[in-house]
Amino acid sequence: YRPPPARTFTAEELRLGLDQINRETYVSALVDHPLGSIVEYPETASRAGVGIAHRFCVEPSNFLRPEANFQYSLGDSHGGKRGKFCGRLLTDQSGAAVSCSLLKMSCKGLKYCSGRSLPPLPQPTLELDSIAQAKREVFFKTIAFYCTLVEKGCAFELKDTEDADVSAVEDTDRRFRTAKRRTCKGTLEMRQDEFGRSFIQCEHRTQADTAHLILRTLDEFDLDYLRALLHDNPSAIHEREEVARQFGYGPRAPCSYTAPPSAQKDFCPYWHRISGKLARGVLQRNVGNCDAKFDIYTPDDLSACSQVVVICRNPHSHHAPDPVTTPPPLLDLFRSLLLELDWKLADATPRKLMLDSGFMAGFRRSLGWNKPFDPPLAALHPSLGNLDHVRRYIDELRHVLFPMGTDFEGAQLLATQHSELPEAEQYVRCAEIHAIEGGKPFYLVICMLRSMSARLMRAKKLSLDTAFKRVNGKWQEFEMETWDLDGMKSVIGTRAFTTSQSAQAHLILFTRIFEIAQADTGIPCRFRHIHGDGFELWIADSHKGQSLGAGMFCQQLCANLGDIYCPIEPTRLLRTLNPYEQASRFLRYCTTHYVRNVDKIRPYITTKVRNAMLSLSSSQSHPDFEGALRTIENGGPKAKAWLKDKISGNKCALPALYQPASLIPLEIWKSAPSTTNGNEQAHRNINRDGVNLTMLGAIMRGMQYDARAIGSLELYSTKGIYSRDQISTHFRRLQRSLNRHGESLSPMYLTESEKAAGLVQARVAARSATVEE
Repeated sequence: YRPPPARTFTAEELRLGLDQINRETYVSALVDHPLGSIVEYPETASRAGVGIAHRFCVEPSNFLRPEANFQYSLGDSHGGKRGKFCGRLLTDQSGAAVSCSLLKMSCKGLKYCSGRSLPPLPQPTLELDSIAQAKREVFFKTIAFYCTLVEKGCAFELKDTEDADVSAVEDTDRRFRTAKRRTCKGTLEMRQDEFGRSFIQCEHRTQADTAHLILRTLDEFDLDYLRALLHDNPSAIHEREEVARQFGYGPRAPCSYTAPPSAQKDFCPYWHRISGKLARGVLQRNVGNCDAKFDIYTPDDLSACSQVVVICRNPHSHHAPDPVTTPPPLLDLFRSLLLELDWKLADATPRKLMLDSGFMAGFRRSLGWNKPFDPPLAALHPSLGNLDHVRRYIDELRHVLFPMGTDFEGAQLLATQHSELPEAEQYVRCAEIHAIEGGKPFYLVICMLRSMSARLMRAKKLSLDTAFKRVNGKWQEFEMETWDLDGMKSVIGTRAFTTSQSAQAHLILFTRIFEIAQADTGIPCRFRHIHGDGFELWIADSHKGQSLGAGMFCQQLCANLGDIYCPIEPTRLLRTLNPYEQASRFLRYCTTHYVRNVDKIRPYITTKVRNAMLSLSSSQSHPDFEGALRTIENGGPKAKAWLKDKISGNKCALPALYQPASLIPLEIWKSAPSTTNGNEQAHRNINRDGVNLTMLGAIMRGMQYDARAIGSLELYSTKGIYSRDQISTHFRRLQRSLNRHGESLSPMYLTESEKAAGLVQARVAARSATVEE
């Protein structure tokens, strides 16, 4: 909306007295604004004592004060009394003047930098050619670098036992103040090395103490000016800065920076030389420095007269402020679009808003946007071009939607809310804190639908994996995955977020998962080697805490069984088996993780030693098991340490890798997948929905993903509709696996003629086609 210019009153209007507000007050012009109009810069008179009336049509049922849209900062208000009249400008349907409340306000002007009072520039200032412009850029970089050094200093943190001088590094801008810390107060000096190259270092830096600051890359700075600043050479400093002033820039040039009084800024972003010292300018408001006045007449009964008059009197003594404030009607529209994001607001950022197709679709409709590219947020209002401004609006609304925050406390609230939902819709099952080793808190959030519980408890084999990208901060995401034989697809049985991978933490994790699953299904947790049916095999990576925790969980299950003997070793009571012995009866390690861990020390071992290590992962009896161990033992320090870890460090390792050392039946061993690639793919799939999320964002995206996966399986079982054209079979899966294995060959193994024939590109194309199928 572009308001029309103020019009003077006609002779007839003057005869009727429309320009008269009361016996002493008159206006010289009038502007009528239609309903819904947003006026940010109301026109004011060009000379003192003259007023212009702005008459706004308003909605009585949804009244928004017109002055709230003004970009001028209004204050110093007084009045607000009822029983005032606005002459003939505000009348009811019969033409009678209506009673109003009158609010008198003044323009608060702007906050100006203290550097504004510096001596004025010469007139005219010298023009900058290309070389002068380059010198100007170097000057700004040099002085900015020096000011940074002044603020931060050496920044080497001193220990309490050190006796050196210390200081607290403080930022004068209160927004950036940090806790005081003991830092080095050493002087920063510019020196030269034996090759004549300049560098800066702390005076306390020595060969014995190299933690103090040293900066060697100074090529982009004016070294003479930088040296003068560091060594406090007044004449050299004055020479450089005076030249800059002649061209209209530098710390001696007057500053034109301003900010509205409402801005939470106390300091100018630029540095000025005031009283001989470099410092950031202070933003100050001169009270009463603007003569513009605003008289606001609001009818006491808006239903009788749905108009508001704002009389702007006297010109402003300053330029119009930048449009940094979003008018309330536009802000309400923006907030309504944010609310449509629902749970996605937990992780919303300005960038994610612009990438969210649902948000942008609503944004385009609101603007009536028909261009081929998406509108920027500033298309609604220029203030939204400031992404920090947008982020604050997002944060404000996020605090409303998620009063307990988006981390663990928010998950606890979500668990409480989900407990009140219908059983089939409950997903967040617990959000708890447990004490583990040394009283350390262990945070645990378990997520699974009841349909996931049913699949988990009916499974014979489980795959376990932990990922670290999904949630920012201290959290890890744990998954238990089962295999759907009918659909030939992996499916998540449970999803959990944890803060520890210790054995005790995994014991608590497994205990709570199966307590919840048993409550959902009525099926107790059972293992084949303990109960004769139930879980036959778990496959996991080689994490010791996870392996030991799984063994401790089975040990816990056996604790109350009484004198029941192990069916595999009939002479031993189940309750006497230690966690490692329990694990040897059902736990297997992922061969992919195993090979990856071996290759971590590949630079330190020979090919023979590596092959000996890899030979330990097998379902076949090793022809020379002890010989392989001796080869590894004699393979160097790294190999020896590796073997020691596998034998005595993690006692689950060899039985979980080498079937003859395990107590898992060979048929069950072979029937299970040899890797946790299903879990890895599941993590990869859900990571496409977002990584480094907040806890709430990860939970909600996980719920959407798991609900889709369960729905796909149920659709196949009830309607026969598979998720792809090609139904997954053993043949199809193995064919794809072999194709990918062949395509993984590095181009370095191809001959020059094969490379020329385009075999690499052909393999990539074949792989892409296979993935698409």
